[in-house]
Amino acid sequence: MIVMTTNIIDLKTINDLLKSRYAFYIPSYQRGYRWNRQQVTDLLSDIWDFKPKDDEFYCLQPIVVKPILVDNQEKWEVIDGQQRLTTIYIILSYIKLNLLPKVELSFSLEYETRPDSKSFLQSMDLSLKDSNIDYFHIYSAFNVVKEWFELREDETTAGIGIYDKLRNQTKIIWYQINDQADPIEIFTRINLGKIPLTNAELIKALFLKKDNFGDPEQVEKIRLKQLEIASEWDRMEYSLQNDDLWLFLNNGDKKYETRIEFIFDMMSEQINNSWTSDKKIKKSNNEYFSFLVFNQLFNDEKKNNHFSISPIDSLWLSIKKFYMTFEEWYSDREFYHLVGYIVSSGTAIETIKADTEKMTKKEMKQFLKAKIRNSFHRDLQIEDLNCESNSNKAVIRNLLLLFNIISIQSNSKSNFRFPFSSYKFEDWDIEHIHAVHSEMPNDRKHRIDWLKAVEGEVNDPVLQARIKDSLENETFTDHTVFEAIYMDVLKQHGEGEDINDISNLTLLDSSTNRSYKNAIFPIKRKTILAKDKTGTFIPLCTKNVFLKYYSSDISQMTFWGKDDRKCYVDAIIETLGDFIP
Repeated sequence: MIVMTTNIIDLKTINDLLKSRYAFYIPSYQRGYRWNRQQVTDLLSDIWDFKPKDDEFYCLQPIVVKPILVDNQEKWEVIDGQQRLTTIYIILSYIKLNLLPKVELSFSLEYETRPDSKSFLQSMDLSLKDSNIDYFHIYSAFNVVKEWFELREDETTAGIGIYDKLRNQTKIIWYQINDQADPIEIFTRINLGKIPLTNAELIKALFLKKDNFGDPEQVEKIRLKQLEIASEWDRMEYSLQNDDLWLFLNNGDKKYETRIEFIFDMMSEQINNSWTSDKKIKKSNNEYFSFLVFNQLFNDEKKNNHFSISPIDSLWLSIKKFYMTFEEWYSDREFYHLVGYIVSSGTAIETIKADTEKMTKKEMKQFLKAKIRNSFHRDLQIEDLNCESNSNKAVIRNLLLLFNIISIQSNSKSNFRFPFSSYKFEDWDIEHIHAVHSEMPNDRKHRIDWLKAVEGEVNDPVLQARIKDSLENETFTDHTVFEAIYMDVLKQHGEGEDINDISNLTLLDSSTNRSYKNAIFPIKRKTILAKDKTGTFIPLCTKNVFLKYYSSDISQMTFWGKDDRKCYVDAIIETLGDFIP
């Protein structure tokens, strides 16, 4: 669905609000003022500690407004951001009333539910503070401001400093909705978290802002361009909502309300890094960093080109190209697997893009393979890897992931691709193929479950009788008795020895792992195949292990023996030959 908007986005200094004598109106559907001591103090301290260089400014979060008529007077209905705006007014009011009586305080604020709130905010009359809950909280905040200034070495100097920084070096993101929009609906959706004012929404407003298209006479041309951008924007967002593409591009560490913002975050970093230090936007703790970078970019274009549709075309094309690079990698099966593995093993997609920017396809594929090869130690001996150290565990996990990916990629007759989305939805780790002594269950419930599970897999009648007797008479609660049964069952299935090297390890999700962690091989095999049958994602090579696909002798399917382990390691080494130093 194409979403068109005539919303206006801008950055305004507090001085802009003062000069234009804005009259703000807080409607009745909003709750009253409720900022606490910590919030007021934090805002004051942030402004006080801000040390601007050149054109730097302190950026406040957005306020969402709409022009309205109240008693035939033009006012600004505040749909979101009233707590912040009221606090700014309280700070300015304190400075004017107690420190600098000649300063300007020419914008006003009033609450629909409190008819006299405009005059109360201007006078801060102590006698009225208990007349209603809103005045109480407003006056409490006023007192917090008073206490904050009293702690400064020189109150007047502090007042001048805060006033100057507020007026000239503090900007507010001004988001003006169109006249036809329903403010109550927008307020409800914002406060339910359905349309938070994300960087993406603010950047979209920049691209669709009529003022950014130059000649206002080109109405039809501007309208068509806006439609084109809105349509392409929606297409990109729709594609990024596909988890297969999304989790190919990243590991899902950061949640985005609007996923196209991920593209803007990467681009804004790149753009900001290309600017000289005097022009750079400070990123630290600035959640609207990406918007501020693009806003600066638009301002630069305005100054240099007086904006025509052509620069808008150029900026929008750069975004499309950035996105289309990822779409191209996703569509190419080999790129998909190589890039997907590198991202999954911890390298950000933007790093890969920056490193390969000027490469041909052939050069890039060679680069990606070399990058994977170089991620493993030059003296790596796969057969010697064991999971007894955390550093080895990470190497084994990556090797087994790569083994799965390259096994799929190597089959040129298949269109099947490794499902990174399924892989990343679960917590994956390495798991023993046959059980080891260290995994013996220790609590009552797990011992009962284990004994019941193995009872039907044991062929020795004497051992069967011991298991049955232990369950009936609960002798399994005795550690020595249970351990003896446990070890005898493992030995019968060739699993008496603790083997922690890669020949006895495979990749498995945590939920399946928990369901069978200390089970013997045939039970693990049944569990894996049953889950695969129901459509649960089981990595190809894990499934192959329990089908004994790599084994030279498949006459014995009840245990994972020495020959099975050797064949498995040989298969890993052969498959990963191009990727191991």
